[in-house]
Amino acid sequence: MTGKEHIPASGPLILVANHPNTFMDPLLVAAITQQRVGFIANAGIFVNRLVTRIFNYFHVIPIFRKQDIQPGEKPDNKKAFLKCHDYLDQKGTLLIFPEGTSYYELKLREIKTGTARIALSYEEIKNFEGKLKIVPIALDYSDPIQFRSVVSVTVCPVLSVHDYKMAYEMNEFEAVEELTEAIRKELADIIPQTSGKEQEKFLLRAHNFYTAFYAPKADLNLYPKQSLELRNQASKALQFIQIKKPKLYLDTQNKLGLFYKLLKVEDLTSNVISESIEQNTGFFVYVLKALKYIFLFPAYLFGLCTNYVPYMMTAKIFNALKLDIEYRAPVQMITGFFTYPVYYALVIWMFRMLVSTEFWYSLSLFVLMPITGYIALYYYTELKRFLKKLHFEFFIAKQKKEAIIKLQGKVLENMEEARAYYILNLQV
Repeated sequence: MTGKEHIPASGPLILVANHPNTFMDPLLVAAITQQRVGFIANAGIFVNRLVTRIFNYFHVIPIFRKQDIQPGEKPDNKKAFLKCHDYLDQKGTLLIFPEGTSYYELKLREIKTGTARIALSYEEIKNFEGKLKIVPIALDYSDPIQFRSVVSVTVCPVLSVHDYKMAYEMNEFEAVEELTEAIRKELADIIPQTSGKEQEKFLLRAHNFYTAFYAPKADLNLYPKQSLELRNQASKALQFIQIKKPKLYLDTQNKLGLFYKLLKVEDLTSNVISESIEQNTGFFVYVLKALKYIFLFPAYLFGLCTNYVPYMMTAKIFNALKLDIEYRAPVQMITGFFTYPVYYALVIWMFRMLVSTEFWYSLSLFVLMPITGYIALYYYTELKRFLKKLHFEFFIAKQKKEAIIKLQGKVLENMEEARAYYILNLQV
């Protein structure tokens, strides 16, 4: 996380953030603030009295959207705005997701004007002496629909609503648009931007390829901050090259698509290819690695037996609920809080019934289960990569291997040309 120092110690304050992950986004933002946070949420989630009471306790204020009311009616949020004003008047902090919906895509969706209207109407009541601040917060996930996803949190500089006093007095509508645009610019500078699903797919492939073959120190798992920053820069470069050098853009897109198509046929990944090209590993090293996997196999087997069932149950529960894909990561996380303890307790109970009632044996089993669970996950991931590498080195026809490596070189040449052209134009 960067920029936490920009968050004021107390309100009145409005935090605005993009919304790629339905459940995790409010938790992440609330966790980095010193003060208690109130929330603006769509009225559709207030489904009954019990839920309404819970949301009221957590200072969740409902905002009506077109989809939350009957056809033909207009959303009336006067009461909601008054509640926001009252909350801010108590030096409260509100969190608003101005995109209005949670949906994962590599771009900032349209920023609604509600945040600016709440802020400016509050300051109007206070004769623009209310000292209300707005802090944009950019959330960038490596993949928000996957559990254990990497996330970057960037807190942008403070926007003072008082600065829009003159514009508001001259034209309320234009002042709202101006403040909304200021929020959008702060977030868009940090969040990757793509023009559609095709470019989003191109960006993800280009980022994966570039970090594998050119910038290993920007590996997503090892250096998440650098990697996500690189992806953001790449998104801007792709849009620039698409306009300025469309032939280079299309040629790179086609060659990259063909490269990953060849990898898919052989069930390979770009990281496997890059490691093979760089390391030129000898046969003896493969033997040592094979011995390592043989040595770790008992721990893997134990971890698999004691963790596979609760792990799979989280996925089964999500599928049974038939929710949108954006809910997968939070649902699996929440259900995991229940499935793992219950399953661990069941395993320990069976151990005590069938093997031994000795306390220290039971405690050792309890400690070993999560540790070997992580070992099992590591073992499975690394063994899979090792087998793919063996396949590439010893079981792929020489001509096909050379074709893959040659295509990899051509893609890298295109990327270097695009990168040099983009940097040169940035300096002009």
